[in-house]
Amino acid sequence: MACRACTAGHPVLLDSYPAGDTRASLVAAHRATQARNEAPGPVHVHYDQTTDTFAVIRTDTPEHA
Repeated sequence: MACRACTAGHPVLLDSYPAGDTRASLVAAHRATQARNEAPGPVHVHYDQTTDTFAVIRTDTPEHA
């Protein structure tokens, strides 16, 4: 199932962290918080099952592009 936030605009991968690292989720959440403070646009964390990573995604919507 597609992420609602990502289908609302153009998703941009900011960083990714291997899920095998026990702190990866925490580090990704921290990076997402930093990204929210750096630039406009919604930022969230995905677990990508294909690559087994936590990905920090910013969604560029038409008003932020």
